Order: sequence, then structure tokens, then C-alpha cells
Amino acid sequence: MPFLPAMRRRRLSKAARLVCDAAWDIASAHPGSPVVYASHDGEMARSFDLWLELLKSHTVSPTSFGLSVHNATAGQWSILRRDMSEQTALAVCADGVETALAEAASLLEEGCGSVLVLAADDPLPEGYAVSATRAPFAYALAMVLTKGTRYSLTLSASDDMPSEAGMLPEAYWSGLEWVRFLLNGSRECRRVYRNREWLWQPASCRLKISAMSAPSTTWYRRY
Repeated sequence: MPFLPAMRRRRLSKAARLVCDAAWDIASAHPGSPVVYASHDGEMARSFDLWLELLKSHTVSPTSFGLSVHNATAGQWSILRRDMSEQTALAVCADGVETALAEAASLLEEGCGSVLVLAADDPLPEGYAVSATRAPFAYALAMVLTKGTRYSLTLSASDDMPSEAGMLPEAYWSGLEWVRFLLNGSRECRRVYRNREWLWQPASCRLKISAMSAPSTTWYRRY
């Protein structure tokens, strides 16, 4: 990534570097777009390192601490791009990309011409001994969302309640499944998470949400 100074690049986590690599060029093509960043684990890997440092030395680096919060990647993106556009950072569940796109759709309805959507995750450290779902590998997805007529996204309540164990293999795959849906040219992509059913379809209507139950997400919005 020659567009990033070496010192700044070293400070970024693997997921944050992937975000910059994936989004830099498309962000340049759509300057001023508000950002919606979604991640399941955020900077948890850095937080584990800080806890170990705190146990050993009883102190932590202020810089490292500042880079360990969930919206650190979005903040670093703003600094590196010198972009003061609105940002929203989401701590998401298995339907992370769909939740991010729903947030982006609301910004489009408010009058934004385009929205930059970023999704990224990095596997939790193996040293974290508690049983937990992990990303299959570090990845980042970047896309610019505008109003259009190519796809529809519908959210509805569902009586199909998959067990938590049944959802574990899919917990980090919503972004990857979205890419597969686009590449395969499928007629639809259906995803069920707890009581929420998302349906992707190529359609002659803009991105929409027909019904919505409250997702288990946390919002951090900056104006």
C-alpha cells in the first residue's frame, strides 16, 4: 500500500490495512461519501495484547489504547484520508453486511448521494481460550452504495429460528456470501438469523427494507 506512510501502516491492524487496501481507490472516486463501518469483533485482537501488557507492566500505551476501540478503523480511515465526512461504526451480529447496508440506505433516504460501506474482521487470537466463533481469515469488503434499480434487500420477521450452534459457521460470512451472490448471478440470496430474514434479489427497485425488528447492534455515529 504505497499510498500509506510506513509508520502509519505499521500502526494499523491487519483488518484495518485490508480496509484501506479495499476502499482507497473507490473512496477516491466518490469523495465526501459518509462511511458506514461494520465489524463483529473490531479491534479485539489489539485489546487482548493490551490486557497482557497491562498485567506485565501495569501500564499501556495511550496510542495503542486509542487504537483498540471498536471504531478505531473508521477513525484511522478519516485521519489517513483527511476526510471529515459523517461516520457510523456498527458492532454487528451474523447479519453484519445487511445491517450496514440498512444503515447506508437510511443515509441515502436522508439525501446522501452515495455511502461508502466497509466491513472487516480478523480472527480472534488463539490465546483467547473461551469458546468463541472466529472469522475464517482476515478480510475486508468495501463498496459504494447509491440509489438504483438493480437489487432489492428485504428484511422481515421470521418464525424460522436457527439455533445459535447452527449459526456459528456463518457468523462472519455475510460479506463473503454477498460477493458470492453477485458473482453467481443468483436469483436470490436468503439469510435467516434468529428472528430476522434477509432476502436479496435482483429487482427493478431501489434498496429497501419492508419490515424490521431491532438487530442486536451498537451504533457510534460522528457528525
